[in-house]
This record gives sequence, structure tokens and C-alpha cells, in this order.
Amino acid sequence: MEGTPLSIVKGHLTADAPLDTAISRAILQRVSDGDLAETLQIGRPHKVVAFGKHDAITRGFDRAVQIALDLGFDPTTRIAGGRAVVFHKHVIRFAWTVPSPDPVRDMHSRFELVAARMVDTLAYFDIGAAVGQLELEYCPGRYSVSIPGAGKVMGSGQRLARRAAQIAGMIVVRDAASINAVLEPVYEALGLAMDPNITASISDVKELDTEAVMDRFCHLFVGDRERIDADIDDDTYSRARGFRNDQDPRILA
Repeated sequence: MEGTPLSIVKGHLTADAPLDTAISRAILQRVSDGDLAETLQIGRPHKVVAFGKHDAITRGFDRAVQIALDLGFDPTTRIAGGRAVVFHKHVIRFAWTVPSPDPVRDMHSRFELVAARMVDTLAYFDIGAAVGQLELEYCPGRYSVSIPGAGKVMGSGQRLARRAAQIAGMIVVRDAASINAVLEPVYEALGLAMDPNITASISDVKELDTEAVMDRFCHLFVGDRERIDADIDDDTYSRARGFRNDQDPRILA
């Protein structure tokens, strides 16, 4: 929020996908409780398939989880809505958690702000982008960001707590082919349609360094505010460990 400090938690991912999801859940809970300030988590994950809540109740979910495992990807069930997405080392994973007395009221404005930050990030690198859902995109959403002529490069989802909200998402900088290689069989198992031709990466248009894109995205979030570089504290880890099994589809399946 304008004028308030922003805590940046960078490079904190653990290589345990359900625990990473649980950490984001714990941060949302603690921001809602007033124990933590506004926080932007951002980092480069390992090979992960993050399933949505709807996937977990879809016929074929067990099979989809096994496909992810067979292809060497760590499955998790994320706390926001939407459908399955894929992370790897050239995908930026972010989660922005902000306190709000009425998180429902500003839900769409937060989506719009995150999408605008992505459009501005790409503009900094002289790449034009558009906001909106593409036909048969994976994990469809009205606030997806795409590069015209290439395809979708960012998606996001939002989870609300009593007095906070969290928008989590992904930015694909390189190697969209690895995403399709997993999503196509996973979506087939879930009975979902997708067009692999509109799965894109930023580097399909212009070769960019993943860290450079991450740093610019962070810079635009901070703006003129005070930046506080933070770590995951013991209380957050403790709470996250209690949530971890809830986010592991190998246990839920």
C-alpha cells in the first residue's frame, strides 16, 4: 500500500513444494492477524506442479499427480483458485500479501495492480503486453498477461483471509516447452482443454535474464516506499509446518 514499508522475502524457497505453499499460507494468516506487515515473496522455484483446489476434486486428479511425479515434478495444492500450473528454474514465483480491513472490496483492484506491474516490467524491456484471458490458455483468468503474437507469460490467483489478501502467481521468463511437456498430459488426465501454442515465455520474444526480470518486478512493487529485506521467521516456519500436509496432494490423493 502506498506510503507503507514493503517486506521483500527473496530466494526463500525450500525445494519442498507443499512446504513452500504452506509458508505462503502462514504469511497470509499472520498478515491477517496483524503479526506481519505487507509482504512480497519472490523467488525461483524447483520443478513444481501446483494444482488448484478444483483439480483436487476432479476425476483424474490422482492420475495427474502421478504424471507430475513421473516427469520429475514436485506436486502441491495451492491455496488460491484456478487450475494446474508448472514452475521451473526460469519461472518466477511470487506471492503478494497485503493487509486489508475489507479484502473482498478491493479484490479486483489488486488483480489489476499486479497485472499492471507485469505490463510495466515488460515495457521496461521494450516488450508490449496485454491483459486478458486467451482462448484455451492454461489456468485461464481475466488478469492473465500475454505478449501479442507469442502467448501467456503470467498468471495469478487470489486468496482472501479475514483481514488480508494474497495474490500469488508465476512469470515465465524462459522454456515454455517444459511447461507444456507437463501440462498437456496433466490437463488430459484432468479432462481439461488447453492450447499449447499459446503457452509462452518472455524469451520467446526477447532473450532476458530471469534475475533481471525478477529485480525489475520487485522494483516496481516497492516504488518510492521503504524496502525491508526480510527472511521467513521461526513463527512463520512453525505455523507452515502445521499446514504442510494439507498442501501435499500425495497425502490428499
